[in-house]
Amino acid sequence: MTPRGVIALAVAAAVSVAGATWQLQANSSGYEEAQRGDRLLPDLLAKANDVAAIVVSQADRSVRIERAGTSYVLGGSGYPVKGGKFQTAIVATASLEKFDAKTARADKYPLIEVEPPAEKSAKGRLIRFEDASGKDLGEIIVGKKARGRLGGAVGDGQYVRLPGDAQSWLARGVVDADIKLDTWVDTAITDMNVEFVVLATFQPAGGPELVVRRTGVTQGGQSKFEVNDVPEGKKPKNDLTLRYAATDLGNVNFVDVRKDQGGDVVQRVTLMMADGLTSEFRITADNWVSLHVVNEGQDKTTTKDLKARTQGWQYKLADYKLKQLQLTMSDLTE
Repeated sequence: MTPRGVIALAVAAAVSVAGATWQLQANSSGYEEAQRGDRLLPDLLAKANDVAAIVVSQADRSVRIERAGTSYVLGGSGYPVKGGKFQTAIVATASLEKFDAKTARADKYPLIEVEPPAEKSAKGRLIRFEDASGKDLGEIIVGKKARGRLGGAVGDGQYVRLPGDAQSWLARGVVDADIKLDTWVDTAITDMNVEFVVLATFQPAGGPELVVRRTGVTQGGQSKFEVNDVPEGKKPKNDLTLRYAATDLGNVNFVDVRKDQGGDVVQRVTLMMADGLTSEFRITADNWVSLHVVNEGQDKTTTKDLKARTQGWQYKLADYKLKQLQLTMSDLTE
């Protein structure tokens, strides 16, 4: 979508969610009077084409999304962002309307998650929009969602607060902008049909190779695997453990990404599919992981997509997923 398309989307959104305006009276909790239907960030719509970066922060974490020509990338790494996510975040935020005044007491903010996002335990998120020079084009704290709380055709809302303002609001509209990477990017490294996994090998540097190979099907119709060279006095664990040892490699996601910086490889893990496609995970001493196609499969489209998605990148995995790449014989036998 072109930057000008952001304005077109925003105008359409403005028409679709525009509500009538009427006066809300101050209540016993000291809520200020306000106009229902007023935009929380009334100037953001007009500046939509100037937004060059979106920064979402919460506690000690943040994610930065940047415009790069006609595409959008993660700040720092340059990893591509899902199509439309950048524009959607601008439109959704620009469309937030005041619906009901809520607490102005700081001690009550955590109940609706609009406390200052810099606090260590904060659950609310600060969304900031910047132009190419880093100038602030608007920022807002978004908290709990209120699905179905507004009634009518557009019944979803979200608790919000403007930084520096004591007053919080239940706003009409929802902004799906998070610090989690899967909000913005496709975090899949491998996304295979696990029914076609036939072989997995685990090779630590200087250590014995562990091979888990498909040998048929179980009585229940599931893929059956065996492990090589089981030590004397040991036996393989159940079919489920062996199957997952291999097939879990077919669906691996990351929690962080960077340009491939190389490094000493301490373990290699190979995954082979039924059509011959063979991929190798390479784990560095600092636990960053890269993926390399070492043999192309018969499905050239899948091979091409896998190469295009993974070449030139290193990934950080969740601890449990990294463990699945570091299996040893003791994990598979008893």
